Amino acid sequence: MSTTYPPANTKPDKLLTGFISVRAPELKHLYGAIQGATSVDELTNKFGRPTEDGLETDHVEETVRFLNTVDLVESPSGDIRNTVERINEHQFKGLPFEPRLLYHCNQQKGRQTHFAAIYPALLTEGDRTVSAKRDDLRTILKRKTDYEFAWKDEKIDMWLTLCEQLGLVTETEDSIVLSPCRALFHDALILSPTDTDKEPNYDDVEVKNGEFRRALDWINDNLFAVYEERAGTSRVHPAIADVLRNMEDDGVISLSSPGDSQNAVEIPPEDLDDDVRGKRRDATRVSIHSRPDKTAYQYPLTQPLTQ
Repeated sequence: MSTTYPPANTKPDKLLTGFISVRAPELKHLYGAIQGATSVDELTNKFGRPTEDGLETDHVEETVRFLNTVDLVESPSGDIRNTVERINEHQFKGLPFEPRLLYHCNQQKGRQTHFAAIYPALLTEGDRTVSAKRDDLRTILKRKTDYEFAWKDEKIDMWLTLCEQLGLVTETEDSIVLSPCRALFHDALILSPTDTDKEPNYDDVEVKNGEFRRALDWINDNLFAVYEERAGTSRVHPAIADVLRNMEDDGVISLSSPGDSQNAVEIPPEDLDDDVRGKRRDATRVSIHSRPDKTAYQYPLTQPLTQ
């Protein structure tokens, strides 16, 4: 299956992080409510917020515009305020909404690449967590990205809220944990190509002895960063290594490194004080098994405590 898709028509120029009112639950529910050509009035009536002065619908209209900006919907009439329909929905058929949205955000061009640039910028710090203080985050983004606009708190807040709801990061009282949730990582591995003769797809529930580096390279380039800044051997970031260890302990993935294998991926140890060459693990092959029916393998939007 081709990984390219036609972009939506008449997309707005507004920055993705400029959609400060957009939230993942509304994106997911509204996207699910679009069946064929759908009237925007129908969506605003369904998802508008009742007030004393009538329905408040600005957030619905912003959600539709965001979906249009990331090539998930467009208007058959040419007016996104009038009617809307899904596009590119047959690509990666069956893929949950959360990784689908991340994939589309990561395919954007020009200055819209700023959305995908935030996570790898944070990974360059080399730690499992970064400070949640917006001034500290702004310093990292100014140092590691090059965009001609200010990283205002509203833009950072929008990215952080959306990505936390999608399962990419977790914000605590004073830090941001950079480890993706296991549900997202499992779906990313299933989606990624693990053989030189294959394209990304979401058909195979299980994979045996796939090419681990090929899978991680595709995830790194299309969904979310997985590597530290690197030269030579691909080295997994400590936050990503934690998720891999958890999934391996759960029997959800198996990593191996046959003696004659090439293209090894380095995985740092859990204790980073022991992170020296002799204590890093090499992996070249991955087997992926079915995702267990347990809370740790659910997305934040579907976990019982967040419903």
